[in-house]
Amino acid sequence: MSAWKEKRAPEFELDQGIATYRGYGTNWFPRMPAGIEKLWEYAGIKLFEKYIKAHGLPDVVHVHSMLYAGVIALRIKSRYGIPYVVTEHSSAFARGFIKKSSLTIAAKIQAGAENVFSVSEKFSATLEEIFPKRSSPWGVVPNIVSQKFTDAAVGKSKALKEFGFLNIALMNKNKNQKNIIEAFAKYFPKNADITLTIGGGGEEMKSLKELAEDLGVAKRVRFPGMLSRARVLELMSATDVFVLSSDYETFGVVLIEALALGKPVIATRCGGPESIVGERDGILVDVGDVHDLGKAMIRLHSEYFKFDPNEIRARCVERYSESVVARSLLEIYASIDSKKLSPNALIG
Repeated sequence: MSAWKEKRAPEFELDQGIATYRGYGTNWFPRMPAGIEKLWEYAGIKLFEKYIKAHGLPDVVHVHSMLYAGVIALRIKSRYGIPYVVTEHSSAFARGFIKKSSLTIAAKIQAGAENVFSVSEKFSATLEEIFPKRSSPWGVVPNIVSQKFTDAAVGKSKALKEFGFLNIALMNKNKNQKNIIEAFAKYFPKNADITLTIGGGGEEMKSLKELAEDLGVAKRVRFPGMLSRARVLELMSATDVFVLSSDYETFGVVLIEALALGKPVIATRCGGPESIVGERDGILVDVGDVHDLGKAMIRLHSEYFKFDPNEIRARCVERYSESVVARSLLEIYASIDSKKLSPNALIG
């Protein structure tokens, strides 16, 4: 067995009690959306047949991507008469990265769905514009914040004299961490007790480290690299303010994780954050505006104690906790099939 096969996830496992089936193969048509569609349909139906052999037919299928999980759902509906719903997450639709041929496939998928949702109000409005012929509107079902974050202690996990800003994201141009470094260097040029941590990895790491050196703040800008989920929780617990600087996000899970820990946040008005960050949760700033970002960092440093961590958490739990979002989903499923859903009634 080759090394890549040794590292891949098992073809079947109980993932936190959920029966999970996986298939592996080769994409023979990387530049042909119609070919990819057929491959997904073929592979997906094979996995679905394994599922129903062990668990029976579900009442509802929930897919989290029109391309190409939705292709499987549409085929299941055609063959078995099982309805499906869609929650779309991909920012590629809003950023214009989807080819016309793929948009044609996606239009077919959303037209066949009982309900369609995205994870934020702005993204749903964008999808309404892309797919204007749908009879019912795009709704919103947000992402879930893990209970590990809502169960963790509110406040700093250890007594630190320094004040810390934190960003966690892949290091690519869309995440735009260079603006955070520039704002930090401009508005906190000599503050030895104020730090910035940028967690994650990616193509921009080298240039970001060089920028911190060039601006004279390298000693106070930390790059811990790729992070486990446990390390994310640890760093967020130990920081004061979380900063998101992206050019575009459909949601922003890191924001609700920070809010669940009672941290005030700064985020760009890049799509998803506008549905998440209220005045008592932090500050929204314009995309790409280093001055706006720097002023927000100054304000949260000086007015930090005006933000109540327990209230920040309570608002987050009220909107994004596992129980709240699960209840919304169950109401959606029940509206499709009025009979009582059993634990095996859903596949997604």
